[in-house]
Amino acid sequence: MSEDFNRLKSIGAQKIHEATHISRAHVQALLHESFEDMNSIQFLGFISILEREYSLDLSELKNQGKEYFDNHTPSVQEPRTVKVFVSPRKKRGLTLIYIAFGVAIFLVFTFLTIDPSKSKAPAVDNSTIESVKSDILEVQNDKNLSLLEGNLSSNKESNKTELLGSDIQKKPEVANEIISFKITPDHEVWLGYIDLVTHEKFQKTLTDEFVLDPSRDWLLAFGHGHISIEINGIIKKFKNPKNIRFSYINSELKEIDFTEFKSLNRGSGW
Repeated sequence: MSEDFNRLKSIGAQKIHEATHISRAHVQALLHESFEDMNSIQFLGFISILEREYSLDLSELKNQGKEYFDNHTPSVQEPRTVKVFVSPRKKRGLTLIYIAFGVAIFLVFTFLTIDPSKSKAPAVDNSTIESVKSDILEVQNDKNLSLLEGNLSSNKESNKTELLGSDIQKKPEVANEIISFKITPDHEVWLGYIDLVTHEKFQKTLTDEFVLDPSRDWLLAFGHGHISIEINGIIKKFKNPKNIRFSYINSELKEIDFTEFKSLNRGSGW
């Protein structure tokens, strides 16, 4: 193995862990050239961090790891997409007026057909019909009165607002903006990102533009800080050769140190 790799081994797993925050188990696995307990993305990310941190050339170790993962490709299970369907509510079309009118028709039909064997047409109880009509008119008048009272109340509130217009400051409506969240590395970099709601962890080696969901809160850790981050069209560029970390909470990006990262990550360094 190369002289740079031997230099890395001489530093020791504990000191490497403290400097890079790579877990001791993974550091020891790398120093012993054992790749069974990591995937290819983790491996490449660790190599990138170690090369940046100690200015080493670990190409031989990288090639050895790539050869291993080419022959031991893990199966990746695609996340399931859950769709929620909400059934629309149905509105009832019947009103009290239509019911009352139907009752009136029913009463008239009953009186007309009560005794068809008689030659004389049966007498219709006009008082009953008039009573039903009166009920219908009363319901209609009540409805009109309610509408009138509603309009008067609305006009009163409108006039009150106009009179106090100089004292009342309307709160501007906030438009639903489409927010974008893009990360572009200057060169290959390891990225670890954590969903702050579910605390699920993800890792990826970036070579091109990478897009994150801007509606969620994230913790971000990079193997180096030569990156550009675009949020809703505003681009921020960073030039830092060492590890760099961010929090993205409520659509606001903030660069943080290891202590704050660990606090937001429930006491874990990664």
